[in-house]
This record gives sequence, C-alpha cells and structure tokens, in this order.
Amino acid sequence: MSELLPFCKIKLQYLLEMVTDHDLDDNALRVALYLALAHADHKTGESRPSFETIGAAIGKHAKSVKRALNKVEAAGYMTIERGSNKGKSSRYRPTEAALRRATERRREGDKVVPLSRAKGGQSCPQSGTNLSGKGGQDCPPNREQELRKEQGCASAPDLPDEGQSCETRPDLVFVPRGICFVRDWDARLAREGMTTLERSLPLSPHEHHLGFWLPARTPAPVDSVEWQGQLSLLRDVIRRAQDGECAASSAPRIASFAPRQMQHESRLPQDVAPTVGENRHAI
Repeated sequence: MSELLPFCKIKLQYLLEMVTDHDLDDNALRVALYLALAHADHKTGESRPSFETIGAAIGKHAKSVKRALNKVEAAGYMTIERGSNKGKSSRYRPTEAALRRATERRREGDKVVPLSRAKGGQSCPQSGTNLSGKGGQDCPPNREQELRKEQGCASAPDLPDEGQSCETRPDLVFVPRGICFVRDWDARLAREGMTTLERSLPLSPHEHHLGFWLPARTPAPVDSVEWQGQLSLLRDVIRRAQDGECAASSAPRIASFAPRQMQHESRLPQDVAPTVGENRHAI
C-alpha cells in the first residue's frame, strides 16, 4: 500500500472530492472547507475549533454547524471525536480512506506531463510563452507586473500625432469624454465656479479615444484634503493649457484653416457677381 502524503500536499484533492460530491449539501461543504482551509494541521489535517468559532466565521448557528459536521462524518470524509461541555472541544480529522483517495489523485496528477512531438504528442511550449512545461497549464498572471505595465503606459507621453493637444504627465489620469466621470468633474467644477472641461482643456487622443488628462478618474470628496490637491493640480493644468504650452500642436491646424477662410472671403464677391449678372441677363 502506498504511503499517505501530508495533508498540506493533498488538501486540494481532498477538497475537490467533497466539492464534486452531489450528496453533500452546501452547509456541510462550507463547514468542511472552513476547517480544512483555516484550522487543519499541515501534516494530519486535524482541527479543533468549537461550534461557536466555526459558526461565527461562516455566519451559521452552532446547532447548524453541528448538523453539518454530522453529515460530513456520515459521508465518510471526516471522523469526529466529540468533546465534553467542560471546556474540551471536539476534534475533527479526515478519514484515512479520504486521505488515501486524495493521495492517489495527487500522484496521478503528478504523472501528467506533455509528450514531445517525436513521441506522438504535442510539442512542449517554447520559452517565453504563457504555458508551463509541467502539464501544459496556464501560468498564473503576475498582477504586480501587469499593474506596472499599465502605469507605465498611462504615464508615457503620447506621440505628437494629429489631434494631439499636449504631452501627458505621469501625475495625471486619462478620462475619455462622454462618460459619467467627466460629468462628475463638470459638476464639481461648477460648484467651484469654474467652466466645464470642454471649455477649459483641449481634447487629447489616447488609445483610440479622445478625452482629458485629469488629476484622478473621479474627484475626491468635497472639502477633503485630497480634493484640494486635485483642484490645485487641475487649475495648474488648465493654466498651462491656456498659457499656450499646447500651441505648438494646434498652431498648424489654425494656420492651415486661416488661408482657406481668407481665400473663401476674398472669393465670395467674385462668386456673387457672375450670379447677379446671369440673373440680370435671364430677366
């Protein structure tokens, strides 16, 4: 007979068997999961919390916890050494049969390896991919690395493309126009006696959207220290925009528009004269 593995190494297999048992109700399953995850000994899986402790953690009455433990015991997943009412709590321990089944599950899972192409199976994933060579499963995402990438993208200055109003700043957040956050900012600016974002700031393109670079996605609570800092920063951004820091990108557009406008005005009398003459001859 194979030797049992420590409970900490087969805990997931032990819990998986209970989760997939259709005869075990949700209340019993919640109690068993809490014991295994919060109180179980790493080697034996034994735990000793009281009914009151379990009930307070999962939001159940002590009597409901007791009934749930009886169901787990009847299903063959746990043995219970019941304590007395004199300060001796009960002891809960996974059955040897359940531990043996979990051990076999773990060892069978460890044998699953990807076959190489030469042996008739799929090729092992190459380095640099999101697949692991141990079983071919997806590697868990590194959330901290993703956040750093997102922050880097948000703080990187945009290229001077067409429609670019001004360079981004690392202390600002891009907010697309037309969403509720912009309306929140407009309402708060109106409370401060200021004009809307559309009138105060130029639109900036960012990731196929037009919007504004603001101190935060939403304004902080009124009269808070954070809001005073946001308001000061926003006023600085508006002042920079109005002082002409973004004039370099908007000047070509104005220059290209002005000759056409002047040419149109100078051509207007010439266009009107033939029309009047033609009408006069027609009459």
